[in-house]
Amino acid sequence: MPNGKSHKRCPHCKAVLTPLSPAQTQLLDFINPLDAPDLVHSLKHIHNIALYHSEGPLDDPEKVALYWMKGLWERIAEIENG
Repeated sequence: MPNGKSHKRCPHCKAVLTPLSPAQTQLLDFINPLDAPDLVHSLKHIHNIALYHSEGPLDDPEKVALYWMKGLWERIAEIENG
């Protein structure tokens, strides 16, 4: 990695993970905890359909978007359980 920094990578698509921005964190703070389980389920479902049921190959931008989606549902689940 550049400058000796190590970055986490998605185990499925190998996209580089980046931390959430302050704006993304603020958006997550507005999520209603009562809606969190449904939102997490929906995000996982969309992710799995795109990753496992698409007919074409995924390019790097799509892989990154799917990994960000995974990060989003994990953060929402943390808020829900928090």
